[in-house]
Order: sequence, then structure tokens, then C-alpha cells
Amino acid sequence: MKKILSLALAAITLLPASVSAQEAPEPESDWTELDFTASVSADLVSRYMWRGIDNAGPSFQPNLGIAWRGLSLDISGSTPLQKDDGIQDIDVTLGYSLFGFNIGVTDYWTADVDVRNRYFYFGDGPECPHQLEANLGYSCKYGSLQAYTMFYGNDYKIDGKRAYSTYIELSVPFSLGGLDWKASVGVTPFESAGTTHEEEIINEKGKKQIVNRGDWMYGESFTCNMASIRATKELNFKHFNVPVFVELHTNPYLQRANFVLGVAIKSL
Repeated sequence: MKKILSLALAAITLLPASVSAQEAPEPESDWTELDFTASVSADLVSRYMWRGIDNAGPSFQPNLGIAWRGLSLDISGSTPLQKDDGIQDIDVTLGYSLFGFNIGVTDYWTADVDVRNRYFYFGDGPECPHQLEANLGYSCKYGSLQAYTMFYGNDYKIDGKRAYSTYIELSVPFSLGGLDWKASVGVTPFESAGTTHEEEIINEKGKKQIVNRGDWMYGESFTCNMASIRATKELNFKHFNVPVFVELHTNPYLQRANFVLGVAIKSL
């Protein structure tokens, strides 16, 4: 009997050691390990061009992106290096992509629309500094076709009606001479948001006359308002990449062109 008790006590004593010697079960993954990816970048451009629109002079443009299983959240901004040399904006995009197709909604905030620069003012009217835009598109290795339509905020025609400003862009990437190239063309299918301004002209009688001229976001009817070609060379370092690009950015509708230089720093 004493021998049996001694063996039992020895087994109990050795049990914790035997359990601890076994491989411990792996803890369940927490939310930080659920396939999240994040990226940060910062661009410095000689001119802030956007869809054929000359928004600002030399500008600093940071970006933060978070993605999870096709769902993404991107926050980007642009600030002119010189005060009063263009607009300051913050853009927030929530999107989802699957099998090359993508949908999304973007909130554009522009500081100079509301003189008080109120970020949290979302009144649906001409004084609103926000514009909400829906996006639908498809991308593959051969190119990208994207359509964007604004549906809320500061987006009104000259006559005061909702404009639903729409922009459609086709981009085609290719390689040439050791550089990565991208050719893009953008059109608007109908009249976009617009305003008027007074302009002094000389009429047929040789007299000065004040007339109202229209200024449209994209154009007053179907028109090609952007055509560009960009060449990029990516410099790779240990913890980040530095793409350097030059771009000829034109607006056939306004008959204007800009040659832009940009440098970016991107995390790996």
C-alpha cells in the first residue's frame, strides 16, 4: 500500500513537469494579425495637378493607407509650400476591391471654399467645404478604367441645380527605356459644377463692357479635360522606395499644359 501511494505521489509531482514539457497551444491571433497592411508615403510635387485642374504650386502631399482583405481606407492631403499659392485639401477614401473591380466613396475637403476653414461643417450647399464622390472601376495589368461622380456637398451648376459632376479616366501602363510609363486620358460626359466671374471686355462698338464668364470644374458639356503621360523611375533602399517621376499634364478643353516633377518616399 505504501508503495502504491509513493508511486501516485511521484506521478502527481512529475505531472506539471510533463505538461509544461509539452508544446503549449498557440494563442489565438489578435486583431493586429488579421492580414492588415499599412503604408505611409510623402510626395513633393512641383505643381499640384488634378484631373486637368491646376490646384496649387509646389506642394507637400502625405498619405496613409490601411487595407484588410480588399477593404481599404486611405487618407491623403496636399498643402502648398507657399502660403496663398493654391488650395489645401484632405481626402478620405473608403473602398473595396475584388477580382480587379473596385468601388469606393471619397470625401474631399478644401480649405478655401469655406473662409473659416471648418472641417466638420457638412451642410449640403455651395458654402460646404466638402464634396462626396462615388467611384466605380476596373483595373488589371493592361490598364485601368475608372468613373467618378459627386453626389453631395459643394457641387452645383451655374444655374443652381445639382451638377453630379462626373469624370471618367482611362490609364494604360507600359515600360520603355528602363522607365515605368503611364498614359492617361480623362473626359467629362456633361456639364459639371461651375461658377461665374465678371470680366471686362471691349465690345463691337469699341467700348468697355462687364460680362459674366463661366468657370466649370471639368467642362460645360462633353469634353476631354485631361490628357497626360508620366514616366517614373523607382530608387530602392533598405526600408523605403523613392519613386521619381516627370509628367506632362494637359487640359485640352482649356488648352493648357504643365510639366510636373515629383519625388515620393514610400515605406516598404
